[in-house]
Amino acid sequence: MKRIIALMLALTLLLCGCGKTEASKAEATQPAPTVVETTEEPTTEPTTEATEPPVYRNPLNGEIIDAPFTDRLFACTISNMRENLPHVNLCKADVVFETYVNMNNIVRCLALFSNIEDVEAIGSMRSTRPIFNQLAQHYGLIVAHAGGSNTALRDAADRNIENFNVENWDVMQNVTTSYRDKQYRRSLENSLFSIGSGLKEYAEFAGFDMSLERDYGYRFTEDGVPADGVDAPEITIHLNYKKAKKDTIMLYDEELGKYAWNQYGKVMQDQISGETEAFTNVLILSADVTNEGLYHYADFEKGGTGYYANGGKLIPISWTCYGELEPFLFWTEDGQQLQMGVGNTYIAILPADGSVEY
Repeated sequence: MKRIIALMLALTLLLCGCGKTEASKAEATQPAPTVVETTEEPTTEPTTEATEPPVYRNPLNGEIIDAPFTDRLFACTISNMRENLPHVNLCKADVVFETYVNMNNIVRCLALFSNIEDVEAIGSMRSTRPIFNQLAQHYGLIVAHAGGSNTALRDAADRNIENFNVENWDVMQNVTTSYRDKQYRRSLENSLFSIGSGLKEYAEFAGFDMSLERDYGYRFTEDGVPADGVDAPEITIHLNYKKAKKDTIMLYDEELGKYAWNQYGKVMQDQISGETEAFTNVLILSADVTNEGLYHYADFEKGGTGYYANGGKLIPISWTCYGELEPFLFWTEDGQQLQMGVGNTYIAILPADGSVEY
């Protein structure tokens, strides 16, 4: 009996050992668990790059403004004869053209304003001329003047120039567009000065379209000094046409950072403020100027050559326009559009007989 029990015990131990061995083998053949590594970032919302807001500039002086400029430009016809000086607020204009207007040495200015309503007094005002009508076409101007000859006014009508006489008080009695300065009582024709806010109100009353969005041809940069320009601290512009002769001298003023306007042997100073009349930019445009009867005309569509000065430096340029309703465009010698300095601009229309020294 003891032998049978011992035999059974041995058999049991043998069977248990085999089971354990088989289980161990099964465990050994099981694949090890796979660990997967990931480099993916947690999902986030898509991002958008910040865009720079658009930069709007006043098209006549390059100053930064809050919205696109769509106002109409006003122009005033200003005397520039010795006996009609000093000027009043001429340099509050953004652009001032100086040109002969008719025979007998008559030179006048056409002053362009983007903010006419802010200028209290402008003058002295004189009558308009056909060459001013031509400039008005190129810039879509509303021209305020002290009357004009039948020839000049008929020419304005033919060119569809919106214009008015600042002394036309009978049309709108409650708007003051001008006044007479008693200082000029001995020369009544030189005593008329316009009032900016009145000019704008009168134009609105007359039914002129007060909104116009267009290109005026000027390009601006914060620093308009030409990098490759020659030194030109003094520029003499000989505005000669046949026997007519008149010099304009621009002297660079380091303190002002502008060219001071000298003519008739002295620096121009504003009658009211006493400030020196000075310009950030100086443009001199050689043009094909002719006269028909009494009055001067220019072939602006033909374009030509000229000079640009800023900061005491000067470079040669070319200029053109692509039609009588298109603005002037200015180019450097390497074919790039001219970048002018932010500020006001003087433009001389130089006849073929004229010349420039610097």
